[in-house]
Amino acid sequence: MIISPLPIISIKSLRNLTDSFSYIPHSMKTYYLTYILVTGMFLVSINGCMEEPLEADLSNANLLLDTLNLYDIEGVTYQIPPSIGNKSRLSLGDDNDFKYKAILLKTSFISAQSIQWTLASLIDTSIIVDSAFFTLRLAIDSLINPASFSLFSFPNVTDSVFSESKSHYLNFTDSEISTGHYVTSALEEEYEFFVDSVAKSVFRTRFNVEDMLDSTFMDTSLNYTVMLTLDDEDGELHSFYSREYFSSENTTPVLDIYFRQFIYPDSADTSQDTSIDTLHRSFNVISDLSILVPPAITAEDTSFISLSRGKGLRSLISLDFLDSLDLPKQTTFDKAELTFHIVPDTTISSFSIYAIPLQDTVEFIDFAYFDEDNFNVYNYLTVSGTVSNDKVVFNIKRFLQDHYFDNINNLGIKLYSNVKNNIHSTIHLYSSSHDSLYPKLFIQYVAP
Repeated sequence: MIISPLPIISIKSLRNLTDSFSYIPHSMKTYYLTYILVTGMFLVSINGCMEEPLEADLSNANLLLDTLNLYDIEGVTYQIPPSIGNKSRLSLGDDNDFKYKAILLKTSFISAQSIQWTLASLIDTSIIVDSAFFTLRLAIDSLINPASFSLFSFPNVTDSVFSESKSHYLNFTDSEISTGHYVTSALEEEYEFFVDSVAKSVFRTRFNVEDMLDSTFMDTSLNYTVMLTLDDEDGELHSFYSREYFSSENTTPVLDIYFRQFIYPDSADTSQDTSIDTLHRSFNVISDLSILVPPAITAEDTSFISLSRGKGLRSLISLDFLDSLDLPKQTTFDKAELTFHIVPDTTISSFSIYAIPLQDTVEFIDFAYFDEDNFNVYNYLTVSGTVSNDKVVFNIKRFLQDHYFDNINNLGIKLYSNVKNNIHSTIHLYSSSHDSLYPKLFIQYVAP
């Protein structure tokens, strides 16, 4: 590397520079002159030193740059109940081979307008509820044959009814659905509202829930949960906007309560009451979930390394050969690319996969089913890959480096679907038994 010489600063140029300081007091002038002269001399000396290029001889560094291609990579698939809690749509009905049996929604205890207004505050004797509605916006553009839905509450359940992350079709079955207390039914409908004085038509299902708002639901209840079911199976899929759907419009499922509040100037004489205009408070949904029953597992799901969000398919990858790599102790990994080839599928346009090293020892060799995924992982080592050109590549360099420095154990890698993938999509990866498209780990490293 050659560094360009710095410009030479002459004593004459320094003298001219100091002339501009004639207005500065004598004590400060002496300080500045001294500073400038010393700085100038330093720059001149540096200029002389940098006339020649800097050179370094690395020929005797004794560093080895090499590569490895490793192929003995095994995988096994397992299934857990599908997790679809974080979803922008709520659904009921049939979607190909997927069946949505119920929608669960939990309302906030605190109103959207003020923390001083809660559900419990509305059962005060000074308040009369005139009407109340529970509304869900439909995720459709037109309406031909309105479907009918029923709404249920859970007045006999004093604990949480469901969990967005843990409830599923195996722990919220027909038995749990039957515990719901019928409230009312409603049809899909079209209605208009105005945006900047312009009428806009949207679609909703609106339940009259005034009779549900008793002290059991509003005061003593700890669940504030309602359930929606489809009255007649019509083979169609009916979708609503969930609380996760982002929109400039208010599409969140909501409980609206309209009421009058009475003010008594003399609390001992209620005959002198003064009523105010009807007020309104809304309580947004804070948790929601569709109960989804996935389709049956296929032969391909169990024969390949399989991944699916909707089916709950995940896979574990074994890299046992890493423990026997004979490399120098101070080896540094420059690249570590773990590649899988997918079984061709024209329905897959994009699919994102997470790969994360395991903390637990896992012992099963064939397809297995688990009620939940309890395999602990090293979250800080999570990497992702996206299917492209019928393959997916993961950069696991940091995992290899941490393992080689004995910071973590090599217990394998878990592969699972990104929550943003289409629930209908299932991808199958070739295993080590394939004659040419088997998994491969490419390593490039530097060693002393």
